Amino acid sequence: MTALIIGALLAVFALVVVLYPLFNDLSLPNRRGRAPESAAPGVEAVQALREIEFDRETGKLSDSDYGALKTKYTREAVAAFRDEEAGLSAASGDAAEAVILQYRRRMLGCSVCGPRPEPDAIYCSNCGRFLAASCAHCHAPIGEVGARYCGSCGETLAA
Repeated sequence: MTALIIGALLAVFALVVVLYPLFNDLSLPNRRGRAPESAAPGVEAVQALREIEFDRETGKLSDSDYGALKTKYTREAVAAFRDEEAGLSAASGDAAEAVILQYRRRMLGCSVCGPRPEPDAIYCSNCGRFLAASCAHCHAPIGEVGARYCGSCGETLAA
């Protein structure tokens, strides 16, 4: 009798574990195929891009419809992520986010490749140009962006 009760409880537990993802609203899109309303607009657009890619691969969406939808959702995603990066999103009121955004704007960039993702980089990781504002040898300021040699001592700035 005890074995029967324990077996039944284990079966119910296994059923709950298996069916839980099907009833979890937080991880699944709603019935319209969209992410939950609490998701950021950029996240919703990326999810929509994934869904239309899947629909095209499975034959549910024609190539012409896919092209139009991909263009639309890509524009939405890029705009949302740019707004978020620029601090225009709802979370931009956070003081820490404002400090981080200000720091990123001050980051040195390469004249050829643009801003570098490495905040402490001395050389551009793509083309090798010198990024620092002064010569490491004589500490003279480097006025020319992307200079390869120090104007003061002639030392090579890039590897």
